[in-house]
Amino acid sequence: MKRDPVFKITYSPINLLIQKIDSGDTALPELQRPFVWDNTKVRALFDSLYKGLPIGVIILWKINQNASPSRPIGDISKKYTTPSELIIDGQQRLTALYAVMLGREIIDENYKSKKIKIAFNPFEEIFEVQNSSILKDPIWVSNITDVFQDDPYDFIDEYFEGLKEKMPDLSDDEKRRIRRNITSLTTLTAYNISSIELSEKLDLEEISKIFERINSQGTTLNKSDFIFTLMSLYWPEGKNRLETFSKDAKTQSDTFGSDNVINARPTNENLLRTIVSYSFLRGRLKYAYLLLSGRNLEEKKTTDEERIKNFEILKDGLEAALDLTNWHDYITIIQSSGFVNENMIRGKNALYQTYALYLLGRCKFNISHMDLESIIRKWFVFSVLTRRYGGSPESVIERELSYFRDSTDLIGVLTEIIDNELTTDYWNITLPPTLESSQPSNNNTYNVYKACKAFENENILFTEIKLDKYLDPFNKAPKKQIEHHHIFPKNYLQKVMNLNQKQYNQVANMIYIDYHKNIEIGDKPPHEYWEYILNNKCTPNTKEFIENNYIEVYDLPENFWNMDYFDFLEARRKLMAKSIHNYFEKL
Repeated sequence: MKRDPVFKITYSPINLLIQKIDSGDTALPELQRPFVWDNTKVRALFDSLYKGLPIGVIILWKINQNASPSRPIGDISKKYTTPSELIIDGQQRLTALYAVMLGREIIDENYKSKKIKIAFNPFEEIFEVQNSSILKDPIWVSNITDVFQDDPYDFIDEYFEGLKEKMPDLSDDEKRRIRRNITSLTTLTAYNISSIELSEKLDLEEISKIFERINSQGTTLNKSDFIFTLMSLYWPEGKNRLETFSKDAKTQSDTFGSDNVINARPTNENLLRTIVSYSFLRGRLKYAYLLLSGRNLEEKKTTDEERIKNFEILKDGLEAALDLTNWHDYITIIQSSGFVNENMIRGKNALYQTYALYLLGRCKFNISHMDLESIIRKWFVFSVLTRRYGGSPESVIERELSYFRDSTDLIGVLTEIIDNELTTDYWNITLPPTLESSQPSNNNTYNVYKACKAFENENILFTEIKLDKYLDPFNKAPKKQIEHHHIFPKNYLQKVMNLNQKQYNQVANMIYIDYHKNIEIGDKPPHEYWEYILNNKCTPNTKEFIENNYIEVYDLPENFWNMDYFDFLEARRKLMAKSIHNYFEKL
């Protein structure tokens, strides 16, 4: 039977919409996301408005009081009225307009307050994000918020006053044109935005489905967002706890204390994937969404009873994942593997999927923390080294979790997978070429290599400073003290061998070194600087240690200072791979 329309089309001026946001009469439903636009998108929005271009339709939902959990756009500490409508689509646009036109702070995706400052050039009629050059140039209206907040006549008079020194001979025609352009800017608040107003007869579950339909056609939402929609509907407390955990980790809240030793900053999605893997032994979030919708995957039936049961399972999983003792013990294992800083972990999937496996062993299979330590260290390093969870990892995760639907032998299963992949040929043939890279921070193998040296408690070359202390995210020492040094200096390779950036920036040509010694080395090749630094810039103990251990500790080929550069790279890659292998066996 055909249903009557559940919406109507309305037109509202921007100033009315943003005033309703400011008063709290219009708010965001819990299924919406933080403000994620960068300032260039805000600039483009105002440019479109100024040129009279369409900026799209927004969707609002008229609600009864207490019909839905919601949150304001701006200062969360401010007192707001109970909203009469919620923003279903158009959050980013309305937040941008609200923040700029009223000069309000907004909450970004990192839970930080910020102001957005957009500048306007009334001579050229262009907008830009405010910067230091614009602030020094009186031609620019450096912050258009002032135009919207001040009396327009007073503002224009002050603008011309500020221009006198730079442009004393401005013609009357030019003044009229500039006055007209600034006035046009002030009238943007009267721009009518088209709105689709959804009926208050709709419930939150129906609104959730509309939200999914709107966003599933593009890339606006991840699979995790659909699950967060269900959590907002059926268990908002759990979603709030997850968001709070993520926020506390990012802001180093007192809640965490010393429980975040590598400065891990989990996103809501990171944590959700951990919880789903642990709770349902599922790697594909689409299955989790079906389960939380009440679907029985075997019987292919959807019921409220099944939904309630699965949410109880999710609750237990969330309790385990957000337990600070579990979190701290796991993060300490990661730190003990040499990954002393989350910045060393390029793809975060390995960190949070390994956490799910740790929770499985500890909480479901009752394996002691002590017995789990070694296999969890190895699995994590194995995952990073082989990029196991790179790209689209859901099928890999789904497959490995399927083993534990019938087995509790976590250590045995993971050990077998590792042994099947990390063969002798892998260590000797496959691994060294993975170090053929000119992007150190983006190379997984090189990040494992750094962890290897941190694990071994090695000194930075030519110093007695420990690498793990330097990499510690809470190290207060000035970072300038240590530099990433080219063993064969960059300028030497450019001038003498005419090599390009990709060739001289090879990770096998990189090593950490004391800043002052790096200055001493300058553009000298190794056969000139090696003995000089050892004899003149190192303590006797450091000199003796390096002379006896430069091959084993720093993976520098014997007499490397006399080697051809490309022969050196090949030899050092093999030594680095050997060090990684030895390190892995010690885990």
